[in-house]
Amino acid sequence: MTDPLHVLIADDHPLFRSAIAEALKTAQPDIDIDQTDSLGTTLSRLEQRDIDLLLLDLKMPGNDGLMGLLQIRSQFPEVAVAVVSANEAGRTMHQAKAAGALGYVPKSLPLDALVSALSRLLTGMNWFPEGYNPDTEEHQDDLDAIAKLATLTPQQQRVLALITRGFLNKQIAYELNVKETTIKTHVSEIFRKLGIYNRTQAALFSQYMEVPE
Repeated sequence: MTDPLHVLIADDHPLFRSAIAEALKTAQPDIDIDQTDSLGTTLSRLEQRDIDLLLLDLKMPGNDGLMGLLQIRSQFPEVAVAVVSANEAGRTMHQAKAAGALGYVPKSLPLDALVSALSRLLTGMNWFPEGYNPDTEEHQDDLDAIAKLATLTPQQQRVLALITRGFLNKQIAYELNVKETTIKTHVSEIFRKLGIYNRTQAALFSQYMEVPE
């Protein structure tokens, strides 16, 4: 007898987590479900437990866009991640897929469609909404930028996020509790990986991490 799949629902809305949990149980009754409500608690749970599938909201405390997805894919590459979001823009779906998402589940899906989507994801297969076109070149600049962001380590992603908020090296070092020389090394490596030359250009990358309402 095989062990049940372990699924983590990361969303800050309790009612929606309950709805997802109900749909998961309908899709596969023999399943182990865990829940978190912030990026911080999600990262901690991923460190503590073996998770087969993470259902990740893009808007919750500590995670406002794609940086959380990028960080999780970098830090826990063995975990399958599917985005569950109220945002149904094709651009966001393309960005999430480029960042390594196995699927993209709109929160507006009716229950039967939600169960069908989750059933597919639980087997390790991709699922994106009907009408989504993965081959479009409309957002190629976005995809190229996401691919570059995905090469950053989790710590480099944290440093970049603080750069985009206007933090100086000394402030970033204090925030992350490391030496300023360490931050300077990270900044140099970030610039190299992103193909940029200054902090203004780095800040422009924030547009590829943000997700509109």
